[in-house]
Amino acid sequence: MNRHAWQEIKRQLRESGAAGIVAVVLVAVASAWGGILWTVHSWVQTELLAGNRPATVVAIARGPAEAAALHDAIRANMPGVATATLAPRKVQEELASWFPELATVLLTLDERSFPPLVEVEVTAAQEETLVPWLQARPEVTLVESSRAWQSRLEHTVSRFLIAGFALALALLVGCGVVVLLVVRLLVLAHADEIAIMRLIGAHEGDIRRPYLFCGSLLGATGGVLGASILVGLEVALRGMLPTLEVSSWVLGGLPFGGALAGVAGAAFGLASLPSEP
Repeated sequence: MNRHAWQEIKRQLRESGAAGIVAVVLVAVASAWGGILWTVHSWVQTELLAGNRPATVVAIARGPAEAAALHDAIRANMPGVATATLAPRKVQEELASWFPELATVLLTLDERSFPPLVEVEVTAAQEETLVPWLQARPEVTLVESSRAWQSRLEHTVSRFLIAGFALALALLVGCGVVVLLVVRLLVLAHADEIAIMRLIGAHEGDIRRPYLFCGSLLGATGGVLGASILVGLEVALRGMLPTLEVSSWVLGGLPFGGALAGVAGAAFGLASLPSEP
C-alpha cells in the first residue's frame, strides 16, 4: 500500500471520532467476554468434568453397624477400591467446615442427628456397577455419585456458554453496525475527493481499500484491548485458581476476530453506496 493510502487511513481513523471509540469498546468487551467464556469452559472441562477423573460415590447408612457391614461388603465385592467410613461426628465436622457460617449451630447439635457415610472412590466404569448395587442394599438409605452432579454441571455450563457467546456475537454485530455507519459518514464527507479520484482514473479498489483497512484497524484495536483485559483477569485470579490458564490461540485469535468484525462492517458500509459519489 502506498504512502497516500496510509495517510488516508490515518485521516479516517482520526475523523472516526467518538463512533470509532465506541466500535473499539464494543469489540474489546465482546472479545474479553468471549475469551472469558471459553477459558472458563476449558477449565471446567479439564478440572471438573474430565472423563478420566475417578468418581466418588457416597452411601448414607442407616446406622454405624450398617455402615461397618456395608464397608466390608464393598471391600468383598470390589477389592482394591478406596473405601472410607465417616462416623456421625466426622460428618458433623465436615459439614461445619463446608459451611463456616453455620459451624456454631452444626457443632452444637447432637451427633446422632447425622448419619454415618461410606465413601467409595471408583473409576467411571466401576461407578455404573456400584451405584445400582448400593441402591439395592438394605443398609443404605441414599446413594449419591459425583458423576451425577458433573452431568448437571456440564448441562448448566453448556447452556451458559451458548447464551454467553450469543451475547458476544451481538456485541460484535453492534461493532459492525457502528463501523458501517462510520464508513458511510466518511464516504459522504469525502464525496468530492472520491469523485475527483474517479475522474483521474483511480481504481475502485484503491478508493475503497483505505476504508476497509480503517474498519479492520478499529476492530483489531478492540481485540487487542480485549486480550489485554483477559490477561489481566488471568493474573488477578491466579492466586485463587492456579490452574486457570488462557490459551495462546485465544489471545492471538481475539484481534483477528475483531478485525474481521470491523472489515465486515466497513464492507457493508461501502456496499450500501455502490454508485456514490
